[in-house]
Amino acid sequence: MKTFRLLTALLFVIFSGLAVFWIYSSGKPGGEYSESYKEREKEKIDRLFAVPILLYHNIDGKGPFSVTSEQLREHFRLIRESGVDVVSLRDLVSRIESRTPYQRKSAVITFDDGYKSMYEKLIPIAKEFGYPITLFIYIDFVHPSSKNLINWEEIRELERSGIDVESHTYSHADLVKILSSDNPDSFHKLFKEMYLSRRIISLETGDKCEFIAFPYGNYNSYLVNMARLAGYKRAFTTEYGMNPVTRDNFCLRRHHVKSSYSAKQILSILNQSVP
Repeated sequence: MKTFRLLTALLFVIFSGLAVFWIYSSGKPGGEYSESYKEREKEKIDRLFAVPILLYHNIDGKGPFSVTSEQLREHFRLIRESGVDVVSLRDLVSRIESRTPYQRKSAVITFDDGYKSMYEKLIPIAKEFGYPITLFIYIDFVHPSSKNLINWEEIRELERSGIDVESHTYSHADLVKILSSDNPDSFHKLFKEMYLSRRIISLETGDKCEFIAFPYGNYNSYLVNMARLAGYKRAFTTEYGMNPVTRDNFCLRRHHVKSSYSAKQILSILNQSVP
């Protein structure tokens, strides 16, 4: 019965969403997004007005973008001891919308992809420090019986544990490459990657999916507007730098945290000014 209701709901949102997506995407609108935001980067902004977003991936210590549990705990202790508050991604977006600065230095923590370590290792560490965390998953990476990949019940447990789950698209495809093919099939692929992934996450978790992280950090102005049309409140890149709460940017920056980073490098990310 649950499967039937899920399929019925998906068919409804697919056809309604497809109509909206088709109407607004056929002309490749420019919308309000503009590259001119880069011109404002020259403006110096106080650290209280800007927030860094840290980007992690796995917690198994294998590869340049995977830290161990011990490293992650050390990073979290460093954040706490440096007097930086960890705030949720939703709270940051709310501050940006109201252009309200924080009273203390703040930072946001995110993870990408959806490895099994998110369920097995991230939950206890996040609870230990009381840190709100956002996880961006892609649908093809969710598997019901894999030893390395997360499943939907575990994702729901992440949500119940205070870890917000958002979209990293459907298959982690390079959206810019899909768009550049410029054929009728590219539209359907973009619809699946951007809109359908959001709807599936919302239906599976019972919570709103409002943010998208562009795979590989690749995007352009057309994809930004497609993200808006797909119902996202903000999109996230892998461009390094702070996020000023005084600028209502739709695309927000994130900084990769590598396993090789020293304490000095972590502190540099946390304490940099803008630009």
